[in-house]
Amino acid sequence: MIHEERLQRFTIYMCEDIREHAENMLAICSRLKNEYCLNVTVFQSADELLKCLNGLRKEQETFPDLILLDIELPVMDGITLGQKIRQMASDVCLVFLTSYAEYAIRGYTVNAFRYLLKPLSQEAMRNLLVDIQKEHAKKKKIMVKTVDGEMLLPLQEIIYISAEDKCTVLYTKDRHYISDYSLKKYEEQLEIFGFFRIHRKYLVNLYHHKGTQMGRIILSSGSSLPITKKRMPQYRQQLFHFLGENLI
Repeated sequence: MIHEERLQRFTIYMCEDIREHAENMLAICSRLKNEYCLNVTVFQSADELLKCLNGLRKEQETFPDLILLDIELPVMDGITLGQKIRQMASDVCLVFLTSYAEYAIRGYTVNAFRYLLKPLSQEAMRNLLVDIQKEHAKKKKIMVKTVDGEMLLPLQEIIYISAEDKCTVLYTKDRHYISDYSLKKYEEQLEIFGFFRIHRKYLVNLYHHKGTQMGRIILSSGSSLPITKKRMPQYRQQLFHFLGENLI
């Protein structure tokens, strides 16, 4: 059973004036509840969304992880709305929805993360969340407590973490770091960012997967680590979920 606290959490705002499309989005998010913890708010107009975002900015509260905008909104179209949102937050993830592919190019004028065709499909939404998750992982850093002190280490640089004697060792391409955190603690913190426990001694970064060979996982560094038969099916499932076709 997947526990909610171990799911990747996303706060999503959607601006959509057509009820049918909004309800479709909510239904899709409901079906994805075993994979993600999604908190979705639907706004029916640009003014309604802008008022909410202005309130968040004044209170210095966190903006949503994702804002979905229908390009063909009444009064104020989605592109103009996206420009106003960009003035408030330059790094918020904007995704445009449209029924016409030829409108999509306009979305990139406001640095849109992606455009999606309506009606939105469950697979398209899942792929979007996976790709946003990848972007988060690229930017995410973890505080590593080593024998020499504390340091920030980008998650993408970590190839795998090993439990050795009474410490853990974090391996990157060029060096390794000794930490006194337990492997279990790292597993709990990093699971949602694409790390998987393949063995009682090893936690690997799925983004560095190269292949499997005779019950072992081959990583981008050339390291070959054992994986138990019991964990292999779940490993393959997670690998497909996080990487799809974009294997290193």
